[in-house]
Amino acid sequence: MDSLTRKIITILRHNGRASYADIARELSTTRANVAARVNPLFQSGELRVVAAPHPRVLGLRVSAHLSIKIKGDPRIVLQKLEVLDSLSLITTVVGAYQVVADTDVRDMDELGQQVAMIRAMQQVTDVQVLIYHRVLSSFFPGPAPNPDSVAFDEYDVAIIKRLQQDGRAGYADLAENAGLSVSGSRTRLQRLLESGLVQIGAIPQRGDMTDDLVFGIGVNVDGNVDRLQRLFMAQPGVEFIASTLGRLDLVSTVSFTSLRDFNKLIESIVKLPEVSYCEQWLHSRLLRERYERAVDSISASVGELRR
Repeated sequence: MDSLTRKIITILRHNGRASYADIARELSTTRANVAARVNPLFQSGELRVVAAPHPRVLGLRVSAHLSIKIKGDPRIVLQKLEVLDSLSLITTVVGAYQVVADTDVRDMDELGQQVAMIRAMQQVTDVQVLIYHRVLSSFFPGPAPNPDSVAFDEYDVAIIKRLQQDGRAGYADLAENAGLSVSGSRTRLQRLLESGLVQIGAIPQRGDMTDDLVFGIGVNVDGNVDRLQRLFMAQPGVEFIASTLGRLDLVSTVSFTSLRDFNKLIESIVKLPEVSYCEQWLHSRLLRERYERAVDSISASVGELRR
């Protein structure tokens, strides 16, 4: 994948409905050039645009990173993990642990039950938990939204459901599905996006990661983390950054075009006087990266309000 295609995907990851013309202007290229690169990816399924309600909208108030140590072949454990709908990310890794996963649950009690269940799986020898304290960069931009800031109704739910099928569906399509005018569907979608309660972005289907270098990086810091956060945010391939509670203070996911770029970042991190420890793991096989969840709980809430 060339540099321009990567830059286009980065833009679409943050704004899955960005027009080809706007992308072309931002990258100083042509609309035809943008279309020639991403249309084959959309058609093959290698890239998809999804609409996802923020976990807080669904009452999922605790998010965590799970590092799982497995003895022997991990396939049986992975099959059991794939049954858990709460896991937004499941990936095998090269490092001290064999599998990492991200989970979103209702509360700490549910998290404790889930961790205990995973620890009880045959072949699992350890599960380390990092609670996401503050997410700085992810599929969902900005800080966690207040789910009470917007009152959903059946029209909003209809729009979200249609966008979960096709994140780039046109406003006329959304209007027809929701029973609204075109301007009404545009206004409602803009409100949902601006509130941070819904995000629409592109997700590459990476599979075996043979053409990708995606690393997880965990850091312990003595003192202020601002300089370290800025260093991560400056990386063109940054996909996720969060401060955490547990054995690490900050976790990030960054994609690289070469090991040289990876080594350069690690060297910059460990040179910071406030950094006391830096751990890395390579994502080798991505089994799940899923942010779109059923909006049944929103539909149920709307129904309760209307009765």
